[in-house]
Amino acid sequence: DIDDDIQMSEFALQKNVLLELADVGLLPTVGPRTIHVYDKLCVVVLSTDSGKIRDSNKIMIIRI
Repeated sequence: DIDDDIQMSEFALQKNVLLELADVGLLPTVGPRTIHVYDKLCVVVLSTDSGKIRDSNKIMIIRI
């Protein structure tokens, strides 16, 4: 029976994880009353130096 895929006492999704496309499609199926989400972070990297040393870490930090 399709209604028995997720039991009433089970969690359909884990807390504090990035929602994937399939997760978003699952939400209307289980019919939650509320969904708590975090805003996407906005980060700025300011790299300041004299220019004499190459900034090899900036690229790594930006990709995180």
